[in-house]
Amino acid sequence: MPADAPRCPLDATGDELVTIFHRTFQLPRPDGSLPRTFHELEHACLDAVFTVTPPADPALAAGLFARPGQYKALVRFSGGLLPDERLPDARGMAIAVSGIAGEVCEGAPEGRQDFVMVDQPTPAMRDAADALVLFRAIDGHLKPTLGRMLLPGAVMPRGRLRLHYLQMMADTLRNHLKGRDLAGRIYHSVAPFALGAGAMKFQCRPDAAWRNVRGGSFAERLRKAFARGPIGFDFLIQPRQGEHESLDDGIARWTGPFTTVARLELPPQPVEPGRGRDTAFTPWNALAAHRPLGELNRLRRVTYAASAARRGASQT
Repeated sequence: MPADAPRCPLDATGDELVTIFHRTFQLPRPDGSLPRTFHELEHACLDAVFTVTPPADPALAAGLFARPGQYKALVRFSGGLLPDERLPDARGMAIAVSGIAGEVCEGAPEGRQDFVMVDQPTPAMRDAADALVLFRAIDGHLKPTLGRMLLPGAVMPRGRLRLHYLQMMADTLRNHLKGRDLAGRIYHSVAPFALGAGAMKFQCRPDAAWRNVRGGSFAERLRKAFARGPIGFDFLIQPRQGEHESLDDGIARWTGPFTTVARLELPPQPVEPGRGRDTAFTPWNALAAHRPLGELNRLRRVTYAASAARRGASQT
């Protein structure tokens, strides 16, 4: 594209968000190094095995899910924004599956598929414009707190109540009050991804027989859980039912059924803090068959890459 060609408005939104994130969220640690923009608080980074069992429906058997396979994986559990895990916050699960054959997205490491999820079914923003409204409201309020996430500009910009944002905050508080450990939560993709020629969302669900572990930090509860044996999740995909299910509206929920396509198992192991500090996870570490779709994922490509590059994180 010529240097003087007009830029896509979404590119300008991404550039502004990168500036806001650097200024407000990616502040130096005490040792001078730079953190992640979000999900800086690491609860654990663990080895796992990701075992694929292709679905019976051939329309769903695409990409990674086209054939049986067992792969090494790295799983990181994290807090969304706040530095103290005793406060209500989103909890994230990022899975890096390695050793996969197939074409990858431009710039992605060969053989790797990342699945980045949170314990809420929808994100805090509807689309790119909504994301800009939210983060402009928070911009400049250093050291984010729960109270700052409820600033009038974030909750009611220009006098319009953002009901989906309040619902997200209420869901966060509800999860916090339930006291669920990290291995007993459902984690969601919140955005769409390709499923070959179609589209999907995905989620990780804990074993139905999982017994919650209480007492201590999230890391301590994982240690207690490993004393009982492996920790397991089912990995499920939800195919798009048609054009009426939006790729760009982040808060519009899809209605189709979920199908189990893989099993994630974490064998008993030490839970050591900080192991994943210098590793980057991004939705754009993906097979071409599972390329990220929609406005929010396009913004994530810009913002995740900028955050990782600025802090010198490795994607391999």
